[in-house]
Amino acid sequence: MIAGKKISLITLGCPKNEADSDVLAGLLKQGNPTFVSDPEQADIILINTCGFIEDAKQESINTILEVGEVKKHNPNARLYVWGCLSQRYKEEIKQEFPEVDGFFGVEPFEEMGRHFLGNFHWQESCYQNRILSTPSHTAYLKIADGCNHQCTFCAIPTFKGSNHSRSMQSVVDEARMLADQGARELHLVAQDTTAYGLDLGPDVRLPALLESLCRIDGIDWIRILYAHPLHVNTALMDVMASEEKICSYLDMPLQHASDAMLKAMGRGHGRKDVLRLIDTLRSRIPRLVLRTAFILGFPGETDDDYQSLLDLVQTVRFERLGAFLYSAEEGTPAFALKHTVKRDVAIERYNLLMDMQQTISEEKNAQYENQIVQVLVDGFDEDQDCYFGRTSGDALDVDQTVWIQGDAHIGQIEKVKIEFSSAYDLEGRVYQP
Repeated sequence: MIAGKKISLITLGCPKNEADSDVLAGLLKQGNPTFVSDPEQADIILINTCGFIEDAKQESINTILEVGEVKKHNPNARLYVWGCLSQRYKEEIKQEFPEVDGFFGVEPFEEMGRHFLGNFHWQESCYQNRILSTPSHTAYLKIADGCNHQCTFCAIPTFKGSNHSRSMQSVVDEARMLADQGARELHLVAQDTTAYGLDLGPDVRLPALLESLCRIDGIDWIRILYAHPLHVNTALMDVMASEEKICSYLDMPLQHASDAMLKAMGRGHGRKDVLRLIDTLRSRIPRLVLRTAFILGFPGETDDDYQSLLDLVQTVRFERLGAFLYSAEEGTPAFALKHTVKRDVAIERYNLLMDMQQTISEEKNAQYENQIVQVLVDGFDEDQDCYFGRTSGDALDVDQTVWIQGDAHIGQIEKVKIEFSSAYDLEGRVYQP
């Protein structure tokens, strides 16, 4: 068993993986191991992999190879691989990595619990034992997994299955536990957070969950990541507008803006639908910060398709925007498409889009200058010799930073007067009236 063993848990990929690793760490804690950050010091090394796109797969493979080299110097160590890559390519990676002692798939808590603890039975209350890898004042709260959408570029449904939601009671109990441990902010995550509850019955939906989470003492900010446009409805907008704890922030990846590309991607909506939805969101939710993401270089993307995307970005002027180059994934309908876009063309399109967004971000951030804003303080940077944090319009690890001079307190929400802005950062000082 693992009593007295040293365990190193390496997490790759998205916040959903991070939440899963937290849950696994909480399970393994029952066996009284010691957790270490350095794999070279570990008796057991666990790698939570990502298998979403090519770059993520390569990062996972490289990490397995690097840890395999570490294991050569400590032949008694045991290496286990789990998560998306292991689920998607289990048989292939078994052949490629004989140095790995075991493979597990996604959400493998029952199987891994039995393997490492012996007599173990998974139940939803186990979520409440998780060990946070984020700072204690902020946490990812995974409310569902899997996906019902049939986006032609995405392999996730093939290895994660259809949308499956956690019970509302389980999610609320975990959130209450996090609040008791000092969490002030929750990031709701899933493959599609807005599909929450579709598999649980007519009375269980994201708005109802949000209302329950808002009743928890100690939680000040709740933000929604990974929303799909097809499920962003008036009920969700109403609860976002009426509940003070819900950040006026929505992460809603659109993937493209031209009708031809949206149809080819299997997104289920068109350009006009997107524009109407954004107009409605901004009219119903005051000071909404809207984050989106686009895929560039999808097969068949023409100059006109790309210009349509640029026109939409210039019209909507998103507060936050990310972009990715198309990755051809085996097992997806798009994998067999012809008329692929040359890599250098896709890169050029990416650079131009991000240059445009930088200008938009600079203009939007300039509006913060001389304003007093609420900032959740995440930590202290020794190199910058100041504190840093985020506004309610900024998600952990993906959005911009506020650099703070003055006597701030980590984990607290401080009033900060903004003195300087750039494209992706703000600088200010703790406000003293």
